[in-house]
Amino acid sequence: MKKVSVLVVFSVVALVTGCYKEVSFDVKPYIEFKDLRKEIRLDQFSGTKKDSVILTVKFQDGDGDLGLNEQEKAAAQTKNDYNYIIRLFRKKNGAFQEYIPPLPYSGFFPRLKSDGKLGPIEGTLDYSVDFPHPFVLPKDSIKFEVTIKDRAGNISNSIESSVIVLNEF
Repeated sequence: MKKVSVLVVFSVVALVTGCYKEVSFDVKPYIEFKDLRKEIRLDQFSGTKKDSVILTVKFQDGDGDLGLNEQEKAAAQTKNDYNYIIRLFRKKNGAFQEYIPPLPYSGFFPRLKSDGKLGPIEGTLDYSVDFPHPFVLPKDSIKFEVTIKDRAGNISNSIESSVIVLNEF
């Protein structure tokens, strides 16, 4: 009976470890579009409505060097060296054209691995952009092009979001 139990335990361990496959991704980040949603909020300073657009992308990175700590972010801010790069496109006369805002919508996201160890990482990133209604045309259709950058300077592929309509009400 003991031999059977040891054999069963050994078989289960072999089965579990045999099925486990080590994840391996390229060191250049890879992203996919996942979701684009909008929440209408009240601006706490002006009291007017604004559309808060949340863009969600899936990511993979082979060495896990995504995101910046506070010191890295402060240094990057002085050079506008964003790690979440956004290009905005607005629909005008039936076609999308790039819109370059007075202040960029690009920004920064924090380190995604808190332990600091290198190794593969995957997950989702949510990034929020606010569009105050007084500054947005009614029923303005927009979409985004997004890339991310890791700490080594590797730039991901570019993804395009779906279209969302701002200032509908």
